[in-house]
Amino acid sequence: MKRKIIIFVIVAAVMTACCCLAFCGKGKHEISYETVVVGKGDISNSVTATGTIEPVTSVDVGTQVSGIVANIYVDYNSVVKKGQVIAELDKTNLVSQVNTAKASLNNAESQLTYQRANYNRYNTLYKKGLVSADEYETALLAYRQAQDEVKQRRESLQQAQTNLGYATITSPVDGVVLSREVEEGQTVAASFETPTLFTIAQDLTDMRVIADVDEADIGEVKEGERVTFTVDAYPDDTFTGTVTQVRQ
Repeated sequence: MKRKIIIFVIVAAVMTACCCLAFCGKGKHEISYETVVVGKGDISNSVTATGTIEPVTSVDVGTQVSGIVANIYVDYNSVVKKGQVIAELDKTNLVSQVNTAKASLNNAESQLTYQRANYNRYNTLYKKGLVSADEYETALLAYRQAQDEVKQRRESLQQAQTNLGYATITSPVDGVVLSREVEEGQTVAASFETPTLFTIAQDLTDMRVIADVDEADIGEVKEGERVTFTVDAYPDDTFTGTVTQVRQ
């Protein structure tokens, strides 16, 4: 008898819940329909990537000679003009090399003057039959060697003067100094590769983003497509650009 009462109570409770759902909820869950005219629209697909922003044109300024940095005339954010002196190396050794080359050239020119006169003398005697052909050819060879020696010494002097000029570092472009890699008194060595002293951006209004696009998305990226991007420094601003190159 007690079991029947329990079953009856359960059935009654279930029936009561069903009635409440059927009558009390009526009108609150009505289905409505909305119709619109079929038309054409745009479907947009976007690819998200991260990257770095950098100037389109920047120049690494270095030196082709080794030495101690004697003077630095610019710093970070300095505005420079093409041809402006931005640093100098110590020129003591380079000036000494130029002087040595000049002395060697003077000595070679003196030897050339002597060998020219000696050749002319032997040439006159050879035509008169007063000296042998061997003596004449020896004088001619010495004269030609003296000429070659003068050419070589002139090239050495030119190289020494060029190296002296390299000790004065000038800006190759108009722009802004982005980085300075040396300090006054620091020694730079240009034996194996040209050391970078400064990085100069030619135009900071012309920037580019080098983005690392995932392999699964790179097929959707094509040149000429519109790009929007943000930078951490200005989180509330959105910048626009165009895809100019897709690198393999």
